[in-house]
Amino acid sequence: MPVVTKCNLCSEPDEYGAHSESAVVRSNIREFRDETFTVWRCGRCRSLHARDIPDLAPYYATYPFHRQKLDWSTRRVYANLTRRLIRAGLNRSSVILDHGCGSGLLVGFLRSRGFTNAVGYDSYSSRFNDAAVLERRYDCIVSQDVVEHVDDPRDLLRHYDGWARSGAIIAIGTPNAEAIHLDDPERHVHSLHQPYHTHMFSKRALIAAGEALGWTLERFYPMSYVNTRIPYINIPFGLYYARCFDDTLNLAFEPIRPHPRLLTPRAVGLAFFGYYVCPDADVMAVFRKP
Repeated sequence: MPVVTKCNLCSEPDEYGAHSESAVVRSNIREFRDETFTVWRCGRCRSLHARDIPDLAPYYATYPFHRQKLDWSTRRVYANLTRRLIRAGLNRSSVILDHGCGSGLLVGFLRSRGFTNAVGYDSYSSRFNDAAVLERRYDCIVSQDVVEHVDDPRDLLRHYDGWARSGAIIAIGTPNAEAIHLDDPERHVHSLHQPYHTHMFSKRALIAAGEALGWTLERFYPMSYVNTRIPYINIPFGLYYARCFDDTLNLAFEPIRPHPRLLTPRAVGLAFFGYYVCPDADVMAVFRKP
């Protein structure tokens, strides 16, 4: 089992040691809820790393995201993401790569909205693992919840730079390690998402990595596109709902269940106003390549 003892997300890396800030956190996937993993923080850039990286194939074999569907709520959050990209200059003639596209739901959504040049790539998908798409150049690269899953996130950013045309948009959605407090890992169990998240950028390290490639930060969103003003479709309510049951990510892909706590004033308040109290543990940086 590989052991990560040196930060690979900043130019002056810290090393894991007896005095490093660290925490033991459980998996937020139901099948592995009883398994725990050590996460530690770089004292210089504040990024986070999984100390021990197991063989992830068994964990991905039953990954809940495989069951995601393009339903009403998914369309609403994808519309939120698309507005961010349009704000950065995306148009319907843009050539778009969704890297790490999973089952391709975002690709399908974009095409249904007239962005007919959207394609996807995911090495774990039998439908979208054609590496030929990585030989093209793109006006927009979307990387949502991808960089924190790979062994070398900065190397992946260099690949994005190679796939991007001059003037391209590179949108990276990822956890913000600076907003994850290791003194209360249960509170952040979903952003830590063990053992899948191996290296998590801090805000400063992510921006620095993009700027080191010559990219300009167009906009930084301090919350995930999944957080919307639509009642019940916001992150704080989703976290509250999960805690009513077994607090696992699986719940997001299962039929809605009733629970007495969902009728409390707090639950109703979060359902309608949770957008405004969303934590900044999951963010998006939108860069532009010169």
